[in-house]
Amino acid sequence: MIEDLNKYLQIILAEMCSRVGADPLKIDFKKSDWYREYSWTKDDEKLFIEWLTDQLYDNKFMREKILEVPRKNKKHCRKAAEWFVFNYGWKYREE
Repeated sequence: MIEDLNKYLQIILAEMCSRVGADPLKIDFKKSDWYREYSWTKDDEKLFIEWLTDQLYDNKFMREKILEVPRKNKKHCRKAAEWFVFNYGWKYREE
């Protein structure tokens, strides 16, 4: 179902899936709790937030499609990445 999403959201979700060994083509992102199917560590989450922050900061087109207010500001992009993970990040795995 990832094909139904905008291409920048597809990139973000594919990266998030790759960090837990999930195939994004096999996940139904329209399910209300799709993000509960896999888990990651707090370190995995932190690295993903850093990756997403950099993507949003460096890619003007992604920023415009993903952010409501597409400012090129590192702090703003980090807050957006943290918000995304808070709402859609994988559950935590025991370390």
